[in-house]
Amino acid sequence: MALPTSDQQTILVVTDTPEDLEVLQEQLGGQGYRLVQTWGTEKALESVESEEPDLVLLDVTSASSEAVAFCDEIRGRAETEAIPVIIIADEVGTRQEETVLDIGADGYICRPFEQAELVSRVRSLLRGKELHDRVAEQNRQLLRVNTELDRLNQELIARNRELEQGMAMAHRLQEALLPQQYPRVKNVSFAHKYVPAEAIGGDIFQLIGLPDGRGALFISDVSGHGVRAALITSIVKAVVGYIDFSDKTPRDVLKDFNSRFRSILGPLTPQIYATAVVMMVDGESRSLTVAAAGHPAPLLVSKSKMSAESVISLDEVGPALGFVSDPEYFDCERPLAVGDIVLSFTDGIYEVADAQDNMFGLARLQKLVADNAHLIPRDLIQRIITETEDFMGSARRPDDLCVVTIEVH
Repeated sequence: MALPTSDQQTILVVTDTPEDLEVLQEQLGGQGYRLVQTWGTEKALESVESEEPDLVLLDVTSASSEAVAFCDEIRGRAETEAIPVIIIADEVGTRQEETVLDIGADGYICRPFEQAELVSRVRSLLRGKELHDRVAEQNRQLLRVNTELDRLNQELIARNRELEQGMAMAHRLQEALLPQQYPRVKNVSFAHKYVPAEAIGGDIFQLIGLPDGRGALFISDVSGHGVRAALITSIVKAVVGYIDFSDKTPRDVLKDFNSRFRSILGPLTPQIYATAVVMMVDGESRSLTVAAAGHPAPLLVSKSKMSAESVISLDEVGPALGFVSDPEYFDCERPLAVGDIVLSFTDGIYEVADAQDNMFGLARLQKLVADNAHLIPRDLIQRIITETEDFMGSARRPDDLCVVTIEVH
């Protein structure tokens, strides 16, 4: 018999009648099918495994019990259950149809073979098997895809868990960068609220007690959000730690910081930058010295006047840290009265929008603070947060929030 081609379909003929094989070879072989002949259940099953036929023609003339065993065997295997089986019978009749059902075959043909009927029956069953095979292959591919998706999903879950753990650790580490206790400064007390927009943020502040009894505040907002911003805050914290505040004015601190910051970041500036305010408060003389680098000006809150005014003008605000190599900053001195509160903050407190995309803004913040100037610092901070959140509605605050107050007694 001819060797099979890649697209040639194989028909296994289970018969011991040479005449049948000769006729079938002529009628089906001429249609391009490859025929393989065997006899007996065991040999037939071996041929099913070795030849992988697309259809079986099974002679049950003298061995119907073996035919039943054969059909039971291939129907019980997932890899062969869809192979069509046609019974070769001697006569047409109800008994043959019953035999087909009993054996578990898909149909029958009778001797003498009519080529048109035979070819039609074979083609019809082979089309059904092809459809079954395509569906089975698609199911196998789908199963492989689902298995791979499950693997990737488990991997993603594990990575997300690692990321969450890492973010939680980063959050704890960033909290450790913030002051753990306030310095003791005569006639002065401090309060603050820090809320990152994400698990970690880009706002940072430091409160420092100076040897001469004064207190210093450094508050900063670095560019960006999330992990990148948090990494930069670590640099800011380190740079602040290297600066000796005791022999400098706020403008000197900003210039020193700018030089060190640019030296560390090198070519990354000015793409990476930070805004900042430095304040030094003298509780003995009740006075304040302020310098700003691209940062919102702090507000001087007067309980007696029920007012809130900027402690430094826009003209006195220098460039953000990291932008230029030799920036100019300005010291601004302000007297303080008993009961005054100096409110410093980052832009996350007022750069929020309502549902119509209206910005809360600095002017609205200044009025809000003035209207609530009678409150103690802790309650004033909470009122600001509550009012801005009410203004946003259901929206999420887009930036980190940091507020620090200095109250004079």
